[in-house]
Amino acid sequence: MIIAITGASGVGKTTILKELSKIVSDNESVKVFHFDDMELPNWDELEDAKKWQQDATIEWIDTLVNIARNDNAHILFEGSTEIKFYQEGFNKNSYQDYSILLFDCSEETMKHRLIERGQPELFHSNMVGWLSYLRREAKRTNVEIIKTDRSTIPEIVQVLIEKLHLK
Repeated sequence: MIIAITGASGVGKTTILKELSKIVSDNESVKVFHFDDMELPNWDELEDAKKWQQDATIEWIDTLVNIARNDNAHILFEGSTEIKFYQEGFNKNSYQDYSILLFDCSEETMKHRLIERGQPELFHSNMVGWLSYLRREAKRTNVEIIKTDRSTIPEIVQVLIEKLHLK
């Protein structure tokens, strides 16, 4: 099983997966990956950021599917990428054992979290627009939305553990 998580900056993707990693650290069949673990481009020099994101997401999915198949592993992956790029990657690999989740929160919570982590510059109209876009796409494609400001971190971690069919 691969769980691919998307969401805007500040919705809690990394924080929740860090907590989950602590719980499953002894379980070699569970692996956690972050989109930003790859070398990121210089955004100012990039000609087509959307095409880069699409190609990078599909490259990640190729890698994750190989790991899931070869290691019989459960994988959690988080990155702020488009739902359709995740779907394209899974379809390309003829891989069906996956779930895509959108982590979401209110704009006020996002702003507070970004300020708290020392990145207030990430809260701007483009980031709010990105979150709104992801919400619309999740609803349109029936992707489950997890409201990270309506549950505690342990509660969300438990949801992920249950989705992976772990005890």
